[in-house]
Amino acid sequence: MQQSNAITQVIVVGGGAAGWLTAGILAATAAQPCAVTLVESPDVGILGVGEGTWPTMRGTLQTLGIDEAAFLAQCDGAFKQGTLFKQWQHNQASDQYYHPFSLPVGYGDGDLHAWLRSLGEGPSFAHEVSTQPWLCDNHLAPKQIQTPAFAGVTNYGYHLDAYKFAALLKQHATTRLGVKHIVDHVESVDGAPGEAIRAIVGKQYGAIHGDLFVDCSGFSARLIGQHYNQPLIACGEQLVNNRAVAIQARYKSPDTPIASVTRSTAQKNGWIWDIALPERKGTGYVFCSDYCDDDAALDTLLKYLNDDPIIADVDKASARFFSFKPGYRESPWQANCVAIGTSMGFLEPLEASALVMVELAASHLARHMPCTTEQLGPAARQFNRIFSQRWSRVVDFLKLHYVLSKRDDSAYWRYMRNPDSCSEQLQDWLSMWCNRSPDPLDFNLREEIFPTASYLYVLQGMGFTPALTGGKKNAAGDSSKARQRLQQHQQNVHMQLNGLPTNRALLNHLTGAHNINKEYS
Repeated sequence: MQQSNAITQVIVVGGGAAGWLTAGILAATAAQPCAVTLVESPDVGILGVGEGTWPTMRGTLQTLGIDEAAFLAQCDGAFKQGTLFKQWQHNQASDQYYHPFSLPVGYGDGDLHAWLRSLGEGPSFAHEVSTQPWLCDNHLAPKQIQTPAFAGVTNYGYHLDAYKFAALLKQHATTRLGVKHIVDHVESVDGAPGEAIRAIVGKQYGAIHGDLFVDCSGFSARLIGQHYNQPLIACGEQLVNNRAVAIQARYKSPDTPIASVTRSTAQKNGWIWDIALPERKGTGYVFCSDYCDDDAALDTLLKYLNDDPIIADVDKASARFFSFKPGYRESPWQANCVAIGTSMGFLEPLEASALVMVELAASHLARHMPCTTEQLGPAARQFNRIFSQRWSRVVDFLKLHYVLSKRDDSAYWRYMRNPDSCSEQLQDWLSMWCNRSPDPLDFNLREEIFPTASYLYVLQGMGFTPALTGGKKNAAGDSSKARQRLQQHQQNVHMQLNGLPTNRALLNHLTGAHNINKEYS
C-alpha cells in the first residue's frame, strides 16, 4: 500500500538547460519512482551563453538515451578537448598554455614536475604530458570515424548551441521520458516560507501540487530566493567579475577549421571566451563593472573579433549584456525545495563549471531521492553539506587562474592576483605547493570537479613550479624510466596526429550520416 506521505510528484520550476537536464535525469534515473512535471514561464527566456561542457556530459547524454550524432546535429555541436589560456600570465603573444581533459602521462606515479625538469625543458608542460595540446594545435578530433558513440581516443566534452540544446532536452524529455510540460507563469507559492511548499500557483493553470519542488528558475531564484529568502554567499571579494557581453560571430568560409578547444584570452579588465561551433563562434567578454564600463567592454570584444581573420563582419547591435552576482547558496535545499542551476549559484563562465554543477546536483538528487516526507530533512542536510563544499572548491580553482598571474597592466589584475583575496585554503595549498606538486591527498571530496591533474596543468601553465628540494630521489623512477615514458608519449603524439580526422571532418561525417528529422520530428 502506498504511503500517504510518499514523494511521488516532482515539480521542476524553470526550463533552459538546467531545468530540462534536471527533469530528464530525474525521469530517467530517480531511485524513487516519481512523476516529473516541468513548469516554465512564457515570459522568461534562457540565458543562452553556456556553450561549453565537461566530459561528464557524455555520460549524462547516454543516461538520458540521447544519440550522440543526433545531439551534435541538432545542437550544432562540436568536440571540446580542454581550454587554451592566452595572455593570462604576462600579457604577451607567446603567453599561452593548455588545460586538456586527458590525464597527464605518468599521472599517479610520482612528482611530474620533478622528473620532467630532470630531463630538461620541453615545449610546455601540457605538450610534454598530454597528446591533446598537439591535437588542438591542429584542429583534430578526439576520435576516429569508426570509434563508437561516446567513446574516444582522448577524453572530450562538447561545444554546443545553448538554445538548441535546451530545445533538444525538452523534446526528448517530453516525448521519450514522460516529463509533463506546463507553460505558465508562477504568480505565487502556497506554503509558509519556513515550511514545505504545497503548490505553486500559475497565472493560467492555477495550483500545481507536488511533493518535491526543484527551483531551476535561474537568477530570479523564484522559490529558494524569493520564497525561502535563502541568501547567496557572496564571492565577489575573490572573483570580482559581475558582468558580460556576448556576441555570436559567423565564419567567412563554410570550410573554416573548427577549434577543438575553448579559447580563453585575458584582457585588461577580464577575459574573453571563444567557443567554436560548425558555423559560428560564441564569444563574450567577462569583466568587472567596477573597473570597466559597458562601452569599453563592447569595444574590447569587437576589437578581438575584428582582429580574427576567420570571422565575418559582426553586427554590433547583436551584442547582449547580462549581469550576475558571483556566489552560491550555502543551503540550497530547504524543506521540500532544492535549487539547481543558477538559482543555486553562479560564479563566472571560466572552466565551464555551471553545467557540470547542474549534472552533479541533478544526479545526486536522483540517486538520493527521499521516499517519504520524513526523509526530506536528512536528505537536505546531506545535499547542503556536499554542495557547499563543492562550490567552495570551484571558487578556489577559478581563483587559482588569477592569483598566479604576473600581469600588472591594470588595477583589475593587481587586485585579482593579490594573495590576500584568496581563501585560507587556497593560500595554504599554494604555500605547500612551493616545495611539492599537488597530491590527491590534498583533496577530500569523493567526486572532485577539478582533479589534481587540473591543478597541475594550471600551476605549470602559469609558471608556478615547485622548487626541487634536493636529495629526494625521483619519485617516478630514474631518468632512464622517465625518458622511456616520454618517448612512448611522443610516439602516441605521432600516431594520433597521423590517425585522427579534423574536428570538421568527423562532425561532417557524424551529422551527415544521421537524419535528424527522422529521429526528432
